[in-house]
Amino acid sequence: MRKTFKIMLLSLLLILFGVNSIYAHQVNQKELFIPKLDYSHFKLDNGLEIYVFEDHKIPLVKFSIWYKVGSIDEPEGISGISHLLEHTMFLGTEGLAKEQVHQLIKSVGGSNNAGTYYDYTTYYEEVPSAKLELAMAIEADRMRNLKVDPEEFNREREVVKQERRMRVENNIFTSSLEKIQAEAFQESSLHHQIIGWMEDLDNITVEDIRDYYTRYYAPNNAVMVVSGDVDPQEVYTLAKKYYGSYQPQEIKRLEVIEPKQKAERVIRVKKVTQVPIIAMLYKIPEGNHPDIVAINALLDILVNNSTSRVKTELQKKKRMILDAGGFTVGLRKPGYALLYTVPMSEGMVYDVRYNFDQELEKLIEQGVKQSELEIVKKRVLKDLIFSQKDISAAADTVATSVVRYDDPTLYQKNIQRLKNLTTKDVIRVAQKYFVRDNRTIGYILPKN
Repeated sequence: MRKTFKIMLLSLLLILFGVNSIYAHQVNQKELFIPKLDYSHFKLDNGLEIYVFEDHKIPLVKFSIWYKVGSIDEPEGISGISHLLEHTMFLGTEGLAKEQVHQLIKSVGGSNNAGTYYDYTTYYEEVPSAKLELAMAIEADRMRNLKVDPEEFNREREVVKQERRMRVENNIFTSSLEKIQAEAFQESSLHHQIIGWMEDLDNITVEDIRDYYTRYYAPNNAVMVVSGDVDPQEVYTLAKKYYGSYQPQEIKRLEVIEPKQKAERVIRVKKVTQVPIIAMLYKIPEGNHPDIVAINALLDILVNNSTSRVKTELQKKKRMILDAGGFTVGLRKPGYALLYTVPMSEGMVYDVRYNFDQELEKLIEQGVKQSELEIVKKRVLKDLIFSQKDISAAADTVATSVVRYDDPTLYQKNIQRLKNLTTKDVIRVAQKYFVRDNRTIGYILPKN
């Protein structure tokens, strides 16, 4: 059944991790033209969801398949298997040899890639619109017919291990965040990073990969997203042709609830760095929770942007820090907010932490000015509009909310939440989530 919705681009980034402001000047909301975007929605009998975003400006199309599986679905002992499977998907199928997928797409002037996150894995092809069927056929083949050659798999495992060394072990902040996150989440699968622990990567077998692939790569656990110079009805017809015969299957997810934290946790990490970093992780609810909009507004007021309270007091006035910032990780399951400061020197670390806490307490006790909140709303609005000019990015943003929450209307809810957001809401989430008993602090200190 086909349904057509009108989507305001104003809404799209709110679906993700929240929006961090970039510009300091204010924007009058009434002066901005807010474009609208049409999409068409279909659903096959086997549960495969299809979203089509039309844009006929140029004869190109982006085709993507999103699977509702990521590192938070990984049980203990096989961390990193979602990402390792993503790599394995390029080793070939019963009908396509290794590298043939890339060669076929390249031969028609296209490109392809993939990505794994905490709660989804996505594969995409960008091709001339006349070659859409090729992309759809390739991904249909990979959904059901993956071939795992043990020798090729072991070679790809080494590629992933090297990727871990480069992106995690040799990166000061990422390797430290891995330790901080593991300390904060001691039971759930957020205990490990997306790429997994090195020991687990060594121990994952071909049978593990095949079982994981069979369990999660199914039409009823996937979302198809097509954007560009396409006809929605043609997409639906091709989807039925290539995917319609696939049977749905029962999806059994890992369900481990992280126990409520009862006291602040602290770790110290020694790294080869010139300046220390204080990273503060606070646990927050899942990304579609009504409080997420207020939480991101709090981060904007407290640490993000040049006019934020921490930067104004600790950087400009007291000259205690070089920088500060923060972001949220909103997921299908409860995630976290990470705030950081960069003290001028190691000797100032604990003074900076104390002054940060003072600014947070001051915000809670003295409140937030309405003018502060209005500036945040205007900044968010401006960023939303200018970051979603590209239809492919807009489609991906909507796709993410569908993959995570099975909710293509989440943008509507978040628009209303932003519109209704009050200073009391900001204070309330500060009191509820940004407390010491819900915090894990990581002090990243120079080795010497």
